[in-house]
Amino acid sequence: MARAAKPSPLSGSRRAFRPVMRVIALSALMAALLAFAAGCGGPLPPQDPYHLAQAKDSLGRGNHWYQRGCPSEAIGWFRAGLEEARLADRVDLIVMALNALGAAYLRAGDLDSAALALERALDLSSADPAKPELPTVWGNLGSLAYQAGRLDDARDFWLSAVAEAERRGSNPALFHCDLARLALVLGQDEEFRSRAALALTLSEGVSEAVRADALNLSAQAALADGNKAQAETYLLAALELDRVGENQMGLAQDLETLAGLEASTGRAAEAAASLDRAFFLWAALGDRSAQRRVMGSLEELSKTSGIPKNLKPYQDVIKNPKLFDPMERLCPQ
Repeated sequence: MARAAKPSPLSGSRRAFRPVMRVIALSALMAALLAFAAGCGGPLPPQDPYHLAQAKDSLGRGNHWYQRGCPSEAIGWFRAGLEEARLADRVDLIVMALNALGAAYLRAGDLDSAALALERALDLSSADPAKPELPTVWGNLGSLAYQAGRLDDARDFWLSAVAEAERRGSNPALFHCDLARLALVLGQDEEFRSRAALALTLSEGVSEAVRADALNLSAQAALADGNKAQAETYLLAALELDRVGENQMGLAQDLETLAGLEASTGRAAEAAASLDRAFFLWAALGDRSAQRRVMGSLEELSKTSGIPKNLKPYQDVIKNPKLFDPMERLCPQ
């Protein structure tokens, strides 16, 4: 369920097809750690104690592998970060590690382990006066519930994430995207439009992935209103933002939605090209259901327009996923 950073481990999707939630997660504190590690110039800060330094290093390495699409490797580093954070007795980093583990397990399809890690993160964060990571923990629990088919629970968790983000003065745009997508799935048109509009307004200045998600949702609302020119403007902007972060899930979702728009305006060749790109992105991500969905769109387009002429390359990959699994092959074994 998620953009998601790439929003770090956990949240949403889009489309005029069946929405798929993105996975976001590590949050502002992880972003601060990574920015600190990458920074240069000026006097060096005092050196961290050993276990604290190791915790930060492990969490940063885990985030790197998560962003690379290697959840198994990320899980190993997040576990190491959790151990080191416990030895340093840093509640903020303990919660961060558990939250990140939940996101990585969810991306790997292990819902039981994700639930255990996120429940522990919620308990520890709720008990601490600073409530570290709490909005993103609620958000990840919403994504978990959505993926498990518990849509009412998902809504409650995302509403809690919005409330907690607003309480501490942080930006809830990501969670409004999730709530908009849920409303779209449930056919709640008015709720979908209001949430999508709010997400777009709030997404100014946030991460590229969240802004792109809000743009995609707004494009779907524009399409529903028959405003195809506005929808295309939003989608092209979303694609550019997702390319900045090489957000493969976001790119695939943008391209699927764009293909539907292109097909509806008589641009069969452009629609086929967009679907081709979406298909191989989903293949790289290992999302077989999304591949089959795009395959269905390609088959329909081929029947109505004769484009694409040859469906065999897609059929071969569906039959044998190993023909195109670059991210899996590039992950540590």
